[in-house]
This record gives sequence, structure tokens and C-alpha cells, in this order.
Amino acid sequence: MSISVTVQDSKGIVEIGVIGSFDFSLFNDFRLAYSDFIGQYDHFVVNMENVEYLDSAALGMLLSMKSALGDGVEIEIINANDFIGNILMISRFDKRFTIK
Repeated sequence: MSISVTVQDSKGIVEIGVIGSFDFSLFNDFRLAYSDFIGQYDHFVVNMENVEYLDSAALGMLLSMKSALGDGVEIEIINANDFIGNILMISRFDKRFTIK
């Protein structure tokens, strides 16, 4: 379980990669992954390619991220497997985030 952060200055994108289980144990690490960039970037990507498990705490963390970054910031959730993608759709996250 870990978080990686890659900043693509030329594109103005901050990519946050989540590895393993996306659950409450990552609360502080996930918050720290974007908090230093608030107001500096308007495009964030959460890469879930390596996420094996997601729970309701992770959904709450994504909503907290959306709230902290503000309405003018685009957040993409990418590379979720079918199971996690279904959870995101059932939770109507496609209304608040771009899901690819």
C-alpha cells in the first residue's frame, strides 16, 4: 500500500498513483499527495491501475480531495479495473470526476 506523486510541469498535471488497497490506512498519505499543490495546478489524475481493493473510506478521500481542490480543478480517475469502475459508477462518481 503506497502512494506515488508525479508532477508533469509541462502539462500542468499532478498524477497520484495508488498501489495496493485504497483504504483508510492511506488517509494521511493521500491527503499529503495533493495538499502541497492546492492552488498551483488545475488538473489532477488519480491512477488506479495498481489498486486491488477500494472501500468507502477511499470514496470519502476522493470527495475530500475534490472539495479541497475546488470546483475549477479537473480530477481524472484512470485505469480502474472493472470491479472498481463499477463501484465508482454506482456511487455516481462519474458526475463529479472524469473517469477513464
